[in-house]
Amino acid sequence: MTYKEKRNHKFRLLFMLDFKMDNIDSVISNYFENVPYDEDEENSYIEGDLKSHKNVSKVVIKDDDKIKNESDKAITITLSEEDDIQDIKNKVKDIISKSNAIDGIIKENLETWDINRVGKAELAIIRLAVYEMYYDETVDLPVAINEAVELAKTYGDDKAPKFVNGVLSTIYKNHK
Repeated sequence: MTYKEKRNHKFRLLFMLDFKMDNIDSVISNYFENVPYDEDEENSYIEGDLKSHKNVSKVVIKDDDKIKNESDKAITITLSEEDDIQDIKNKVKDIISKSNAIDGIIKENLETWDINRVGKAELAIIRLAVYEMYYDETVDLPVAINEAVELAKTYGDDKAPKFVNGVLSTIYKNHK
């Protein structure tokens, strides 16, 4: 799984958790059990009982470690993808555990905005980027901002990329 794919999953989980924080483990597990198969993607990242997945009606395990459903769409689960899923779970839980600090950083840099006025998608994107900027040493700060803007283009409205970029640029300037 690419880092971009992992970031996308982290964003989706953070967005979902903003609505349902009562049982983080349950939300995360349900997410990976129900990740829809995307026929345009090479792999689908599913954890758990594949037979119960809504898009897999019959599972046949082949010698080449490919798992196929009746329509012959290949779904591949490799050890490295399982590791990636665990990494995503761990990072999301770490982001949640640091949410007060992350939200504090965001609030300090919103200027005239109140954090409660920020859209849920934009806030999840900004939280993920702030986490990467402050707590994830494997991500360069400009990369975190750029990838957040890309997520905003996909999941936000027309003004979201500019807003996300502005907030994160302010945080970046103050972070140095």
